[in-house]
Amino acid sequence: MNIQHLETFAWIVRLGSFSAAARKLDTSQPAVSMRMRELERSLGVKLFEREGRATRVTPKGRAFVDYAERILALSREAEERIGDGNTFSGRVRLGVTETIALTWLPRLVATLNEEFPAMMVDLDIDLTHGLWRKLRAGDLDMALLPGPAYGSDLVTEFLGAILYTWMASPKRHITPGRLVPADLEAQPVITLATDSNLHEVIEQWFSSNRAIPHRIDACNSLGVVAALTVAGLGVSLLPPGIFRREVEQGDLVVLDVEPELDPLDFWVVYPRARDSALHRAIAERSREISSFDMGAGPAT
Repeated sequence: MNIQHLETFAWIVRLGSFSAAARKLDTSQPAVSMRMRELERSLGVKLFEREGRATRVTPKGRAFVDYAERILALSREAEERIGDGNTFSGRVRLGVTETIALTWLPRLVATLNEEFPAMMVDLDIDLTHGLWRKLRAGDLDMALLPGPAYGSDLVTEFLGAILYTWMASPKRHITPGRLVPADLEAQPVITLATDSNLHEVIEQWFSSNRAIPHRIDACNSLGVVAALTVAGLGVSLLPPGIFRREVEQGDLVVLDVEPELDPLDFWVVYPRARDSALHRAIAERSREISSFDMGAGPAT
């Protein structure tokens, strides 16, 4: 029995299958099966019952989970306290939403490359719900995404908030002055796909103000949303800080809409079961580098 056996066992239990654990550990399913046969042989008990493609943890396996997690936690603690924290190595799969990718992500990656040159960062740019699915499935190690972010099984760190405002092209000839949600009902709304937090925010904003947009056109890129808005195809909710140049050039106009939307909170999130000095270091650098407004803290 060794640390590799225990780590493989833990990931099978966490993810629910040998194949998922193999993908997580970047190895083959036969290698995972071999490790489990060796572990079961060393313990003298069966840890899993295999029924076709399904894998079920045996009573002995369930009893062993706590021991395996405690041993792995002690191993990580020993590395953190005794080893050199600046020698982080390996590969970290980091999920990021486009709003961060368009702002301070390059600075974060440059900082991580400089401080931890032996560590590799694999970036996955996706919409909010896609990142959550991948994080829960074990396909990501960490994610930087909009809130809400909570759960007893998660470590979360606030990264600040960013304001989104309604914008349109002058080509749409929207009458200047104060607007309310009912004034935007007839305007085509351009936003991110239903897998995004922003899409939910827009639907809730209209609904809570007793308005129903006649049409919502969606895509999976904030940059494309802005481009379609500049082309005069509709109104959209965009962060002025990212599209300041388009506003200054007159390609986009910030609309005076009431009520304003609350700033959108962003978080760094990772499973508590994978808490380590490396995860904490990445979270700390993310907080330091984030250009979002820390203000009074996250919204309730």
